[in-house]
Amino acid sequence: MHLIREEPGVTVVRCFGRLSLLEMSGVAAAAARARAAGQVAVVDLTRVAHLHYQGAKWLRRVPGVRLAGASRYVRDLLCAGGGYGWVEFHADVAEAMRAG
Repeated sequence: MHLIREEPGVTVVRCFGRLSLLEMSGVAAAAARARAAGQVAVVDLTRVAHLHYQGAKWLRRVPGVRLAGASRYVRDLLCAGGGYGWVEFHADVAEAMRAG
């Protein structure tokens, strides 16, 4: 599950639980819409226990997407799915929003 919070200049996509490949597609689509509108796109993975590793292919197609709060396990899944070098990882949402 994911929720979208929009603020001036930034869209935060907050994710929860276990993310299927279909859910990952929706998360990436929300981030892509934000980037197309000129916003910073932050995907908050703090409360994600597991995700389909192939979902990384959707996120890597969003230039400049920032991922926040991912556990080591979730980061490893994203890297295994091809996200390494294509997405930015940050400790938390605040850090991701400050990143230049």
